[in-house]
Amino acid sequence: MEHKSAGIVGAPEQPVAPPDGPAPTTAPAPAVVCGLVLATIAAALAAGSWIGAAVVTAGHGFDVTDEGYYLLSYRWWSTNLRAFSGAQYLYGPVFQLLGYDIAGLRLFRLFTVVAVHLLFGWTFMRWLRLRRPDAPASRWWEIAGTAAIVACGGMIYSWLPLSPGYNDVSLLGALLLGAVVMRMAADVDRGRAVPAWVAAALGPVAVGMLLAKWASAGVILAFITVIAVVVVAQRGPREVARLAAWALASALITAAVFQVLVVPLTAAVPEMLETNRLIAARAYAPTVLLTMYVTSGYQLFTTIVTDHAVLLLAALFAVVARGRVGRLCAGVAAALGLAVSSWRLVTDGNLFGGAVNIERFPVAVLLVLTVALLVGVVVRLHRWRAGTGAPRPRWERRRGVAIIGMLALLPVLQAAGTNNALHFVAVNGFASWAALMVVVLTGIESTRVVARWLTGAVTAGAVALSASIGTSGLWSYPYRTAGYAVTTAPVAGVPALDSVRLDPFTAQAYSDFHQRLLPYIRPEGRAVMAFDEMAGVVLLLDGRPVGEAWYARMDQDRTAEGIRLSCPGGRGWWGDRAPVLIFGRPVRSIDIAALWSCGLQFPADYRLLLTPDQAMGLHVYVPKSDDAGR
Repeated sequence: MEHKSAGIVGAPEQPVAPPDGPAPTTAPAPAVVCGLVLATIAAALAAGSWIGAAVVTAGHGFDVTDEGYYLLSYRWWSTNLRAFSGAQYLYGPVFQLLGYDIAGLRLFRLFTVVAVHLLFGWTFMRWLRLRRPDAPASRWWEIAGTAAIVACGGMIYSWLPLSPGYNDVSLLGALLLGAVVMRMAADVDRGRAVPAWVAAALGPVAVGMLLAKWASAGVILAFITVIAVVVVAQRGPREVARLAAWALASALITAAVFQVLVVPLTAAVPEMLETNRLIAARAYAPTVLLTMYVTSGYQLFTTIVTDHAVLLLAALFAVVARGRVGRLCAGVAAALGLAVSSWRLVTDGNLFGGAVNIERFPVAVLLVLTVALLVGVVVRLHRWRAGTGAPRPRWERRRGVAIIGMLALLPVLQAAGTNNALHFVAVNGFASWAALMVVVLTGIESTRVVARWLTGAVTAGAVALSASIGTSGLWSYPYRTAGYAVTTAPVAGVPALDSVRLDPFTAQAYSDFHQRLLPYIRPEGRAVMAFDEMAGVVLLLDGRPVGEAWYARMDQDRTAEGIRLSCPGGRGWWGDRAPVLIFGRPVRSIDIAALWSCGLQFPADYRLLLTPDQAMGLHVYVPKSDDAGR
């Protein structure tokens, strides 16, 4: 006899449930509770591995490129408004409150990551409880699922810079929006009105996402709006309009608070729009990005199918196998598939995080998801053909499909607009896909035991993979900096890097560089131009950028335009104290023209202070007027 909640999206026969979910009639068996407790402990240990690594490594390593850009923009968040992302208006005030402590900001990032994944996981499990009336009547069921989802949240540390950036806002915002929609769905499933504060919670999240990464935020907000309407539509147009009004009002209030208390959006937003216009017109045109997404996605798909065909076929066979011999063969095929795939993942280096492994570890992450979804989809199709699924009310069925679609697409949508392969950024949202795997695992109780066992194995594998990839991405392969074991030296005499330790050679090089430039950078806030992608060098010199904090190596026209727009009327904000210039390459005509637009004549106004053999391979030029002053 078929389980009445079977399928990818199970549902009770009655759409209305008690306020706290289906009322338990009998206590679950002790063995079931024990299994849930053990699963919780295992997931908590997995989560603890990357959380502990994030705490221990918070004061280790520093990247002068991407992370340097984040931190430099946060350092001057209220004065330097030329930026393609408004993440500086979210993290900048926090960085300032922390005394510009880099390690403190990284710990703040960890707090937000854990808190959001806890909220997302718990809200999801509370919603799923209403769809699984035969789930064990114990809170350990929700706790175990939440712990697994939090553990999979470690993928956000797989390869991104150590300090928080706009990708964090995009991902965490998407998960918060997903949690709000699931709370709405749960309220409607229970037959009660959605509280106003739930809809109002959408506003601040939406504003923050639009500021940080408008390309993905616009797509996500449009998608979430559609899902929310589907979820609430059963209660009628008046309810939809009420919730939309609360969400819109809270967004407008949030924008007004930003305008008055944080930064004038009337000044910041035009700068962001102009910068993004330049980006879209050149290196990151939508057609170029879309072509890259399709090409890289196809390569990933072919890798998974060709390298792990045995496991994928075993997943199919596990569902459709019939009879004792068929089930025995399915068990052997599943064991063989797991063994072969595990061997391939180990030998191909798919188990470790870090930017150096970005081409490899997404294969493992997408493989476990594919196997679980393959089982779920085949089970659902088989039951649909056999006509054995439990009948569900139309609106409840629609809500279930909407939430499943949301969980599947949120990681992809939050990655929209990236100039990396789409799946490189999408895997950071693996917690949402892990929730899908939990949906499948809890909805196939009456399926063949081999299919259940295989789905449980890949779900456990997802938790283990997240722990391994997230921990190694912090401990051994942090983004563009040395690992924990060798970052043992403080950077003497460099206040901006007081809270971090680097490898001894780099620490000494930064310290010497800062000391040699000390007469030219005091007091702090001296205008410094570092070409190209060396924002962290400006930060360690306590300098302030001219134009964008990010000087793109591949788009020097954009850099030059940012410099020109910083000098209205041909004069810069620095007055008589002209900028220090730092180049990691020969000076080019486009640089000279940009300087001229600010009233600076190169080389007439500058002299070479440090040569590459004296300054970490850099050419450092200082204004001749500084020497005259001395």
